Amino acid sequence: MSPSPPALFQNAHDTNISGNPQFNTAGRDIVVNVHESRSSARAALPDLLRPVSDATHTRAGHVPRCDPGTRLEVIAQIRRWLDGHDNDKRAVVCWLNGPAGYGKSALAQTIAESYAAERRLLGSFFFLRGAGERSHISRLIPTLAHQISLTVPGAKPLIESALEDEPALLGSTVSLAHRLQRLIIDPIHLNTSRVSCSSEDVSSFVKKQVVVIDALDECDNKVEMADFIDVLLSASSGGTPLPFWILLTSRVEEHIRKKFDSSEARFLHRLELENFDARLDIKVYFQRGFGCIYDQNWRIMQSIPKPWPSFRDLTALLDKAGSSFAFATTLIQHVSGDRIPDKALQRLLASGVNGLDSLYEQVLSSASWTEDFCQILGTIMVLKNNESISFFSSLLSLHHQEVICELLEVQSIIKIPGDDNEPIMLYHTSLRDFLTTKSRSKQYFIDPPLQHLHLAIHCLKHLAEYPSKDFFEGDVAKYACFNWPRHLLLGFQEQELNVDETIMNSLVTLIKNLLTFQGKTWYNTLQTFDFYKKARMLNYVRDGRDLFQVSYCNYQMVITLITCIRHCRGQLLQRISLSNLNKLLISVK
Repeated sequence: MSPSPPALFQNAHDTNISGNPQFNTAGRDIVVNVHESRSSARAALPDLLRPVSDATHTRAGHVPRCDPGTRLEVIAQIRRWLDGHDNDKRAVVCWLNGPAGYGKSALAQTIAESYAAERRLLGSFFFLRGAGERSHISRLIPTLAHQISLTVPGAKPLIESALEDEPALLGSTVSLAHRLQRLIIDPIHLNTSRVSCSSEDVSSFVKKQVVVIDALDECDNKVEMADFIDVLLSASSGGTPLPFWILLTSRVEEHIRKKFDSSEARFLHRLELENFDARLDIKVYFQRGFGCIYDQNWRIMQSIPKPWPSFRDLTALLDKAGSSFAFATTLIQHVSGDRIPDKALQRLLASGVNGLDSLYEQVLSSASWTEDFCQILGTIMVLKNNESISFFSSLLSLHHQEVICELLEVQSIIKIPGDDNEPIMLYHTSLRDFLTTKSRSKQYFIDPPLQHLHLAIHCLKHLAEYPSKDFFEGDVAKYACFNWPRHLLLGFQEQELNVDETIMNSLVTLIKNLLTFQGKTWYNTLQTFDFYKKARMLNYVRDGRDLFQVSYCNYQMVITLITCIRHCRGQLLQRISLSNLNKLLISVK
């Protein structure tokens, strides 16, 4: 009797074979054929879409929403339209507009949360300048598509199928209109047609679904936002209308207004916040806010008679606030942050503060305006993303406590996180507009180009102080590695011709030091970036060189940047594929 063959994987352990394996024996050999199924090889949908989680109504952190008992008239009108009770039933797009600080984002958040609770919200996106991908329109449709895959039964496989059929669907070569159609409109249409219920139920299902997109004006690309509005209006007025209703909010900025005033917008529902009297709502907000301040400081406030503020003072505050909830919120935060709230309130009343700009001036007048404070505040204003206390302290060579202490005096307008690794944020983006517009901020003006030059210096200093290693590691070092040329270019692009020679000489010295002492580390780190990011970085250097040659005639800087390009080319020749080499060299010619 022949001996039995040895058992497969005898004495083996920790063995894992995925897919659908087939085992065949040929003598002493074992042949394993693994047939990977199409579905198992496919990346998960969230990995493909890469949704921006902090752009939705479920985001963490400071989230503005309407206080209970406020904005009831506006909310009622929005709901009347969304629920199909408005006279203009053909309009599936609503544009809610108003000036800065009128509470558009709070209304959008409140509506989104309300319809989510009723399971009638398809998705939401809240744009925010200076918040990374939240300001990029390229992330809008993928983020909405991901939410729809979770909220609409049966939509997920349809979205997956669309991405499988068109791998380039999320790329820049595909139009916004086509991406919207394939990832948003088609999955809802197709899913609805498969619902096995009466036509009346289907109609109810479709009509009551809602999409909320807030702060179109906070998108960093005005041209693409205008194109997106065109796409929406075209889709909403076509033969097959949008299978959902969409609420949009924004300021009345020119690139947005033009689109909503066009002939394509004939089926647009408009709501203008300036047509609503917010005085009673702000009064409710003031009474609740000041009541909390009084209760939290009862030991100090016990000698102050109620009601506080007095009727006269409250009337004066309402006159100053107008319809600006941003003013009301900032004022409450400023008073609550003072050790003696009533004195802070009386100072504000006596100062002649009237409107958001003058309130910003009042808050900023109490700041120290030390060199560190100016550097921190200026950096907050020009960084593309909201960064943490740890990031600021490392990049600006400050202790964590110094960053916190410098910002404490302006915490009514800038949110200081409780965790050093959480981002510092503006309570309202109008502060950035105020501080970077000289005619408004006057002595508090922050000059963005000059601030970019200071940031380039800080980036280069950070790299110079980095211990000798093969790679720059950590968020701050990688940021400095990639962004010093960007800050350099942005700084000199908009500067006048009388550039401070001290700044110029510092930059030349620091760049030379980088190439001399940390050049290899810099080049190695660049290789960890994707191809297009490397090309962008080299473009910054090239454009900076051209800028100096044309405008500034600073020979040392031109030579330094040319040297920088040559070094990069020499290193990249050894490391990138031949297929990409020509593209990269063309980009830095």
